[in-house]
Amino acid sequence: MLRIPISVLRGASTASAASFSTVVPEFKDPIADQAEALVARKPSEVKKGRVQSWRAPIYTAPHQHVFEQTPDFSFKDGRTVHVTSQKQLNYKLDQIRLAKKMVSLLKETDDVETVYAKERETRERRDAEKLARRPIAKGIQNID
Repeated sequence: MLRIPISVLRGASTASAASFSTVVPEFKDPIADQAEALVARKPSEVKKGRVQSWRAPIYTAPHQHVFEQTPDFSFKDGRTVHVTSQKQLNYKLDQIRLAKKMVSLLKETDDVETVYAKERETRERRDAEKLARRPIAKGIQNID
């Protein structure tokens, strides 16, 4: 955090032991201001009966849009069906993103399983070598 002497803020030349302030001067970012100016802001619609209409509701009912719950009508020969709405496109893209993530996570678990199997084999081989180097107790063996 930036510390500014109080004497600089007050314009006085006297400084004491506690003469530093934690007041941070306001920083103007011209790039962020320019980006903010380009964003089109829509006035928020006030819903009747809501006290805090500017906030998103905490709980929303589990309502699915029609395009999210209908079956996939793609053709068997590989032709794709044209997307007719933005909601349907967002749903399809979300499903593709989730499928790619599942495949990558499954690949990751396969890699972890192979590494674990290799480590287990090396540990078992090390333990077997350690037992082979250890002298055998004479009282355990039977004379046949």
